[in-house]
Amino acid sequence: MTSAPPNPTATKRAKLLRRTWVGSTIAAALIVVLWAASALGSALPVLGVSLAVLALSIFEVARMGTLAGRGLGLVLGSGALVVALASVADLERVAEPPELHRDAGFGAFWLLSASLWGALVIVHTHALVRSSSIIVRAAALLALTAFAAGAFGLETQTCLYLVVTLSIFVALRLVVIGAERRAEALGVILLGTLLVVSIPGLAWVWLGFDHFGLVALLAICKLGDTAGYYVGSTLGRHHPFPAISPGKTSEGCAGSLLASAVAGALAVQIGWLPSAPYGLLGGALGGGLVNIAAQASDLLESWVKRRAGVKDSGTWFGPSGGMLDLVDSFFLATPVALVTWPVVFRFAE
Repeated sequence: MTSAPPNPTATKRAKLLRRTWVGSTIAAALIVVLWAASALGSALPVLGVSLAVLALSIFEVARMGTLAGRGLGLVLGSGALVVALASVADLERVAEPPELHRDAGFGAFWLLSASLWGALVIVHTHALVRSSSIIVRAAALLALTAFAAGAFGLETQTCLYLVVTLSIFVALRLVVIGAERRAEALGVILLGTLLVVSIPGLAWVWLGFDHFGLVALLAICKLGDTAGYYVGSTLGRHHPFPAISPGKTSEGCAGSLLASAVAGALAVQIGWLPSAPYGLLGGALGGGLVNIAAQASDLLESWVKRRAGVKDSGTWFGPSGGMLDLVDSFFLATPVALVTWPVVFRFAE
């Protein structure tokens, strides 16, 4: 006796329910983390959880399809370590006075410095792991050693001179290697830098915009993502990115943007985001900007997965995929929020 074929409608409904359950469970965990940060008056709980999520994401990247065996765990892990140590040091420096937390350029400045340090270490670690030239590997190792020595205050000016000089040499070497290897190196550097700063950057969202601002960012990203999934699954007909993300639809993208704009306006209405200077319109604008960045992040991750030959980064969250699938919205959304929200909203200083 043959079994009946699976019901597509029932299967889709089950996936939607499991996705909703996973999202609700994670939201509950985030509430606990935010409560701890608020109770302690410190961003360290947010940073700690963010770094754990980042470590799991790097673990997935290092094992993902054709990317496995390329040493990406060491390359991205080194950049993440530098960003983590710099973040902890910066948090200690800004613990007092607290009014610094509301400086409009505070989060953007951290983003710039963390990106520079993270990219620098990723560049040299990638050269050390992947270069076929002994000279380039030696230069990369010396640059990393000088960087570490300078970070601990040992002849800082000399170390900085060595790092800059060797970085120029490694960068020039990157220009003359083959196109395929150059594309790989640039991809690792750019995408790796985005990854290692965007997730820890959530701690700086908490610092700059308070815990309600962080909740607003999380809600805008995930509500937009969920709305895009539901609308695309039920009404989607047009597929604007078939080569990158075949499942993404124009209807889903529009639904996601609308949901995030409404979420931003609601965040202003209930006081999670400041009403000054543009009121509900500012909330809709802030939500829309973050959503566009989040959707671009999703496409970016889809492109990486397609190059790696996998559908999902992992299976930890069932239909929601792996950890990387869960946080991909923040690759660009966090930097965009840190840079644009102080302009769109007037946070108390």
